[in-house]
Amino acid sequence: MNRLILAAAAAFVATAPATAAVIQPVAVTASDSFWTYDVNNLINGSGLSGGKHDTNWNNMWQSTWDQVPHWLLFDLGQNVSLKSASIWQYAADFNYPWYETDRGVKDLGISISLDGVNFTSVADAVLERHILNADNRYESFAAQLVEFTGEARYVRFDLNSNYGSVWTGLSEVRFNGSVPEAATWAMMIAGFGLVGGAMRRRRAIEA
Repeated sequence: MNRLILAAAAAFVATAPATAAVIQPVAVTASDSFWTYDVNNLINGSGLSGGKHDTNWNNMWQSTWDQVPHWLLFDLGQNVSLKSASIWQYAADFNYPWYETDRGVKDLGISISLDGVNFTSVADAVLERHILNADNRYESFAAQLVEFTGEARYVRFDLNSNYGSVWTGLSEVRFNGSVPEAATWAMMIAGFGLVGGAMRRRRAIEA
């Protein structure tokens, strides 16, 4: 009987429905960061509006001087079935905008992990260089989509090259996938409580 109860519970977990979601990481660390830039700008939504990012460097992240390759490690806060990443390129509008396009990531490697220790490579992508408008200035810009699949809590970006600068940068990162529905989690917790209660009662009767 106990085995049947546990098997039913396991089957429920395995078939629990999930819902598509945009996942905002709960934390991010970097191999290095230029002292005037905050790596948390990659996940805190600063500069984002209506799906586009502004051109203010204060809302972006940038590496230190000439230490390619760099890496970024994102913690999603829970295990997620990932399908893609939305990545906003580095595109700060300074007085010399044509130079700033050099800082954008070019060759990007993506690896995923459930434990933060063992990683599996899932994608190698080339991000597009940001394009200036007709007046050689930047405008707010949309994300680039990199598709891949896998179950993960941690995602590592290896920034293997840029477009020629001594610095490397990005503006914002989100992930797309599916997570268990809140109602499903509540049902699962209640279900496991009932299973535990049934097993305790069975032991009491057998004793």
